[in-house]
Order: sequence, then C-alpha cells, then structure tokens
Amino acid sequence: MTTLSFVAHQDDDLLFMNPDIASDVWDGQDVWIVYLTAGDIPHRPGSSHGGIQYAEMRIDGVRAAYAKTAGVANNWHYEQMMFGGHPVPTNRLADTNVRIVYTYVHAAAGPEDDFGDLWRLLNVPGFTAKPIDGRPAYTYAEFVGMIRGIIDHVGPDFIRTGSSIGHREGDHIDHTAAAILVADASTDDQGRTAVRRFEYTGYRVLNLPENVDGHLRAKKTEIWDAYWPHDPELNQWSWRAAMSRRYAPDGRIFHPGVPWIPPGDFASSVA
Repeated sequence: MTTLSFVAHQDDDLLFMNPDIASDVWDGQDVWIVYLTAGDIPHRPGSSHGGIQYAEMRIDGVRAAYAKTAGVANNWHYEQMMFGGHPVPTNRLADTNVRIVYTYVHAAAGPEDDFGDLWRLLNVPGFTAKPIDGRPAYTYAEFVGMIRGIIDHVGPDFIRTGSSIGHREGDHIDHTAAAILVADASTDDQGRTAVRRFEYTGYRVLNLPENVDGHLRAKKTEIWDAYWPHDPELNQWSWRAAMSRRYAPDGRIFHPGVPWIPPGDFASSVA
C-alpha cells in the first residue's frame, strides 16, 4: 500500500495525523509526506527564525522524527524530482520506504504575514508564489499541476490532508489553503474526486476529548520529541496536548467520483 500525506508545515503531520502515518511506516508501506510551505516566518527582521535557515531547521526536525519512527539511522538521500514541470526537492530515508517532499513556498505567520502564499494562490488573481530557495515560481495552475504531478507519480491508495473547512474551526490559514489546493489537484476533468482523501482536524483537536493513549500515545510523543528540539519556536511543553488526540472525522472523507466543491467562504473568512 502507498499513502500520500500533504500538510502545510513541518510538524502538522506529527501533531495532527500521527499515529496514523507512523503506523504506515511500521507496516512497511510506501509513505510520502509533502510539506506545501517552507514553514518559515516571512519578513521577521534580525532573526535566524525567519527565512530559509529556519525552514531548514524544521526540515532537519522531520528528518529526525521519521528516522525515529522507522527505527533507523537519520540518513537521507537527496533527489530533485520533476512534478508538473517543476523541480521539487525530495529526501528518501535510507533503508526505508519513506520519502519527504518540500516546496519552500512562503508560509503564513502573523503578524509578519497573516495570509501566506497558499492563500494568495487561491484568492489573488495573477499571484505567483516564489520559493525561498530560488526555484521557479508558481501560479495557481502551476502549483496545482505540481501537486497533481506528485499524485500521478506516487499513485497512492489514499491521500491525507488537513481540513478544507478548518477556517470555520479556528485553524491555521495555511492548513485550510493546503487542503483546498490538494483537493483541487485531486480531481478528474469533471471536477470529481479522483483519489480517496481523508481530512484531519487541526488546532481544534486541542478542545476535543483525548482519543490516543497507551502505546500509541507514547510512540507519538517519542516521535515529537525527536522533532521539536530542531525548532527554536518550540520547547518541551509545546503541543503536549496534541499527543493524546487525532481526529479524522467520518464526514470529511471524500471518495472517488464525489464532486469536489471548494468552500465558498474561505477568502471572506480571513480577509
């Protein structure tokens, strides 16, 4: 089996989708995780936490986390791949079936940038997102084409994303925008869902009952503890409540053939 998970930032998968992705790794499945932004803090003056240096720290964090998940050395092989005509950096974890993909597109991180490039791709006509590592820029059509290229190449049994209605639940703007962009990409020529897709709840999980415990909670925490020391915005107490929670609501599963209708209130809800 092959699973393909799309998230906005380096850590959304660890916080909101685990232990599901970890279980895929333990089962020896082909596992792809795509980070649709750099996870940076744009325009932060005088700080190494702002641009590509911070993005690289966070990528180092997810490398450590997935090495911990797989129980192997933190040894990754770099490969640039072409998706939808765009060069995209990837890493494969040695001796495993785990691969990570990252776009380096600007994240939203208020007050430095309340919107981010994913929201602008969806809502600002003519906008182009320029990756902070200098790779070619994306229009909306090119970014969706890149995502579609990943889906076509990987051929997943199913896709995971955040919630495309997360803006109604107090979620991060990038989480919602990323989910919508992936849903836009994962459709046929008649606008119907092409690949089964599961949506996961983001920030709202912190207000929901605990539903991960015992061994799985301990493993999720162990994986998180491999990540957060690489992220200077975090400390040992950050996001502890998420370790005991993971929600993929039944009503947010999109089966092949189901028409995809993007939420009409996303732009106005954050403008």
